[in-house]
Amino acid sequence: MIRLLYFSNAMPGLSDDQVRNILQSSRKKNPVIGVTGVLIYGGDMFMQVLEGPEQAVLRLYVKLLDDRRHSNSQIVQMSYAKERMFQNWSMGVIKTNPLKFEHIKKLLDHRLEAVHAEVFAETMREFVKQLNAEH
Repeated sequence: MIRLLYFSNAMPGLSDDQVRNILQSSRKKNPVIGVTGVLIYGGDMFMQVLEGPEQAVLRLYVKLLDDRRHSNSQIVQMSYAKERMFQNWSMGVIKTNPLKFEHIKKLLDHRLEAVHAEVFAETMREFVKQLNAEH
């Protein structure tokens, strides 16, 4: 199993309805392929974590590259994982300005460098805390 984190730029003028459509589609299709994760959006940015079987995650990511609702997708971190962090979410959602998350800012600041595993894990734990607080 792998966990993949990427950033992308939202299409200008992307509406909340369009984001809801993304979530509805993800929540319908992801369980079928064994993928879980979280979508963070706001400030004209997307950040998404996908976790699941390596081939399923990579195929989904390649498919997402063709989605015109975002552009400039950049993988920030990809690592093997022994267990899921987002097992309760076929696709959780956090709406925020990404720069308000201190952990996201650290990843953005170092996106052109190797991301240390512990910084990545800490960021994932913060996402889980946020998801749990909202549900």
